Amino acid sequence: MSLFIARMPRGIKVLIISGLLFLSSIIIFFTWGVSFSGIFVQNNPSLSTSQVNIEPLQSSNASIAVNSTSKLLSVTIDATNNEQIPLMEVVIDPAGNILSNSTFQNTYFTTITPDRIGDYKLLITNLDPKKTANVYLFFGNLPFLNENGEIDLTIFGGLVLGVILFVAGIIALIVGIILYVKDRNKEKFRGYIPR
Repeated sequence: MSLFIARMPRGIKVLIISGLLFLSSIIIFFTWGVSFSGIFVQNNPSLSTSQVNIEPLQSSNASIAVNSTSKLLSVTIDATNNEQIPLMEVVIDPAGNILSNSTFQNTYFTTITPDRIGDYKLLITNLDPKKTANVYLFFGNLPFLNENGEIDLTIFGGLVLGVILFVAGIIALIVGIILYVKDRNKEKFRGYIPR
């Protein structure tokens, strides 16, 4: 076996390494994706995410059950229609206290530190008297945010490693093709003496 590998052209060897790098990157991407989705689902047992149409001067409600005060509660609202429709969001804790109250247009994002366990409510109101607002909303815990509201990059380690291996696989593929063509041309012209 080792003699067979030793006699193999160097271009083929590099192409085999390229294939192994691609395979490794796919395995790491898959493993990281399964792990990340597991963390996401675990942090959001009652995640509220949807696309809703809110009629003029009407409201839409969403709620989430919070079972830990150590995880930040994230609110993301994105208007999908391009018109500048004024919207208002209100987040209410289980005791009825208002934790967040903002008026915005197009996109809104905030994080809230829950102070008690229970059902938190999100109310989105369309303040425009004539136009219907189409919004996409997310109300839950984002697993890649730490307690300070900053992005925790360590959770993306598997993704970064997979990208590095994939890029290395592309480079090895290009080098392998170049070496294979060079070696083939050497073999083709070996023993040829120009006159």
